[in-house]
Amino acid sequence: MTDQPNIIWLTLDSVRYDHTSMSGYDRDTTPEIQTIADRPEGVSFSSCFSHARSSPASVPSILSGTYPSRHRTYFGNSAQFPSELPLVSELLGEAGYRTAALSNNAYASSLTGLNRGFDDFTLLGDSPGDILDSAGLTNLLKYAANIRRHSVGFSTDSHAHSAGYLMNELAKEQVQSTTEPLFYYVHYNEPHRAYYPPLPYLDRYTDDIAMEGREAASLAMDIHHSLIDIVANGCDLSDEEMNALLAMYDSEIAYTDRLVGEFVEVIERELGETVLVITADHGELFGEDDMLAHKYSMHNAVLHVPMVVYGLDCLKDEGIIQHSDVVRTLLEVAGAETETIQGVDLRTERREYAISQSGASDLEPLLSASPEYDREKFCTEEYSVIQDGEYKYIGRPDDPRLYDLPDEQTNYFDNESDRGEEMAAWLEEWLETEGQPIGRGAEAEVDEEMRSRLADLGYLDHEM
Repeated sequence: MTDQPNIIWLTLDSVRYDHTSMSGYDRDTTPEIQTIADRPEGVSFSSCFSHARSSPASVPSILSGTYPSRHRTYFGNSAQFPSELPLVSELLGEAGYRTAALSNNAYASSLTGLNRGFDDFTLLGDSPGDILDSAGLTNLLKYAANIRRHSVGFSTDSHAHSAGYLMNELAKEQVQSTTEPLFYYVHYNEPHRAYYPPLPYLDRYTDDIAMEGREAASLAMDIHHSLIDIVANGCDLSDEEMNALLAMYDSEIAYTDRLVGEFVEVIERELGETVLVITADHGELFGEDDMLAHKYSMHNAVLHVPMVVYGLDCLKDEGIIQHSDVVRTLLEVAGAETETIQGVDLRTERREYAISQSGASDLEPLLSASPEYDREKFCTEEYSVIQDGEYKYIGRPDDPRLYDLPDEQTNYFDNESDRGEEMAAWLEEWLETEGQPIGRGAEAEVDEEMRSRLADLGYLDHEM
């Protein structure tokens, strides 16, 4: 391997590990990614856990190699990444890399200050005018010509359209041979709700459900718009409705897998030696903890994510890992500074616990929809979760819990008091040291267009 390989990091939004081919899932949703993992220099990590349950805190952790309580971005009152902490883009730029990013998620953009340090940063627009500005007229015309293959067809419902085709066309333009090594971050948003896959994927997984693809996608859209009311009233979907929702979600993953496969072909053609990372910022809930999407709950359905690394032949699927570990390993390989990174070098180390953190939760939307909603179900204060593959400790200040995995229903904290107290003590010490904040970011400036975009994704207080 050369001293500084190209580094391509692909984040697939909202993909839970147990819905990928790498997990042995009964639907072959990610054959392209599985093929990459199966190569001699590829590895799929079976126990990778995100640092947070949603993009606003998880993506800053990915792009800094630090925990939410350290960077505080959308973890408390701060919405901008703190200037006191460097981002991966800055660390690699200082090490001689050309840095670029392409995002279809507003939380990976200037909104949070995560564009800092990138030589080129593109946030794919949301409105027609913004899309034209970011993608260009030629790509927009090609998208229109391919709209039945890569989207819903000619529909006025913006929620139903996919931007994956435009993402790949832009990515192909931006990946070019260069005398400098390249760090390129790409954030695909397709698997995020609402789950309305492109036309060729509508019926991919409908053989074993009671609906055709269009009906199932329409149902998924209705659930997206009514999510608060559904969750507030007990998430009481029928088996038929849940199966349809899962079929559409899996179809979105399969489409994104195709995009990854096509882009990887371009990478291998245009670039030389490259390290490729494919992961998700968080997973998704389908009834676990009586919840949908990825708010409130810290169930492993939303924390356990895929992680495939190709190009480092010394890595093995052993123990639990996190995004910050992969970040440190890549920076070490690239010869960049790692002083601020909170992960371990996976070539030589493994961590004792995976640490995931939840910011304060606002239950008012649920209580407004149903005053009878159980206020004790989800913690409204910040708290942290640690796990080692056998036990999972939930450090809720109001109700500490210990789960004997994979069971996440039975609280063993009193029955396994020694183990629970040991994990609680470890977490308390970590929070007082490594878990302390560095710096304080400013509030984000959110205009009406950005507010509408975030609300559509379910990230503002009145949405989920």
